[in-house]
Amino acid sequence: MRSGPHPVTIALALALGAGWLGFPGLLWDVAWHRTIGRDSFLSPPHVLMYTGVAVNGLVSAWAVFWGHRRYGAPGGLLAGGVGFLVTVAGAALDEWWHVNVGKDVNLWSPPHLVGLAGTVLIAIGLVSAVATHTRFAREPRWLLPRVVLLFCFADLVHKAMVALDHYTLDTWGRTPDFYPFLLALLLPAIFVATTRALGPGAAAATAAIFTAEHILILLALLGFGMRIPTFTPIPLLPALAIDLACAAFPVPRTSWLAAPFAGLAFAIVACAQEAAWMAWAVGRPWDPGRVAAAFPGVALTAIGSAVVGWTVGTLVASAATGRPTREALGSRARARATVVAMLALVTVGVAAAYRPSRVEPPAGVTALGLAPDTGFDYRDAVFWDALLPDGWRTPGAHHAYQEAIVDGRGVPLGPAWCARDRVALARELASTRVTLSVNGEPVDLARYPRTRRRMRDGSLCEWIGVTATTPRPGFQELSYTVERDALPPSTIVMRLRVKEP
Repeated sequence: MRSGPHPVTIALALALGAGWLGFPGLLWDVAWHRTIGRDSFLSPPHVLMYTGVAVNGLVSAWAVFWGHRRYGAPGGLLAGGVGFLVTVAGAALDEWWHVNVGKDVNLWSPPHLVGLAGTVLIAIGLVSAVATHTRFAREPRWLLPRVVLLFCFADLVHKAMVALDHYTLDTWGRTPDFYPFLLALLLPAIFVATTRALGPGAAAATAAIFTAEHILILLALLGFGMRIPTFTPIPLLPALAIDLACAAFPVPRTSWLAAPFAGLAFAIVACAQEAAWMAWAVGRPWDPGRVAAAFPGVALTAIGSAVVGWTVGTLVASAATGRPTREALGSRARARATVVAMLALVTVGVAAAYRPSRVEPPAGVTALGLAPDTGFDYRDAVFWDALLPDGWRTPGAHHAYQEAIVDGRGVPLGPAWCARDRVALARELASTRVTLSVNGEPVDLARYPRTRRRMRDGSLCEWIGVTATTPRPGFQELSYTVERDALPPSTIVMRLRVKEP
């Protein structure tokens, strides 16, 4: 007779504990990039995140080669293995991207999205594995698996928030159309699945757990002087609306109606909450006409997302009872049709989320609205040493890639020079000449003021304060030429991709 915890229980505990590292790890990584810039593959946040991914990979390997056959390890751990492979592929692609395309600090790049998709697969696999292994629905008073699943769903909410990218980095650029669409695409599925699997109040509980963890982690990062993402959006009210909508349809025979009503309730509450926040807290109210024009699409998206969540929640609830999926959904044919419809909705949603920015022809200096600016945050500057190619000061040609968002605040374009202290900076500036051309058109840098910033490592940098106040969507080529004494010049050709918000 076996004594002690079941091997699958131990494996799940390891996978869950390691998977939770992604929660603070992702936020730390975002703050790291915004504070320090693009660092090495083995930066501390990456080590934390990839440790969690690696442990999940080992647990999945154990399940594939030993645990499933000998101990009945649930299939969710096998799905986690697929997520592990996808995440590793994303990490490898990320390194290739930085070498061949350029350093980036935004999530909306192919490598980052692939890596995030892998971690989502791991999280979904863990939800399924916990439900299948514990069969918690057979014991109404067994709370531990339910609490664990609440934290798992909160982790999925966290990943959804990270996927919002620049909308969670700065509230100023939140739009009344695409931003609510993304909220409606991602969050109802998670909250409805939670309520369907765990019962009334689970969506609000998940939102509360996410909010508490999110705020605590951000406060800790802020305490260490990191430049953090925003604390918002806080999804408590939209999650509560979903709980109330689901509670209105408690009869199993008609409970499928809960999904569309929950999606609609989410859309109404989320749009109202975010519009109020933009008007009263951010001071950049949305145009009511744009909100009204976007709402039908947002509502339909939220309804489709909620239907997906209802299906996923049904599958989790079925696993928790040990009933075959075909019984939970009525028949084998109906179960197959439901899953196919769910995958079709997911495909349509992902396709709808792909909205490439307009690409205008390269703009001239006048069209970009170059203006003096000394109040910018140097970490928003295009010319930031942390994002430039290694060795850019050495003579020769260097190439870089950067991205910026048209958010109404402008893009700082001015070059900079850094030294260890004030004396060294003055000495080096006396023998250094920097020129800038935008799409081949020279910029008279003598017209613009200079501003100095102290870096985290103690060095001192001086920027020429020039900002493009009307950046145009598309590709702009910035060419910086640095001449020092009698040395051959160094040229940094920056390919700047400007995107619409």
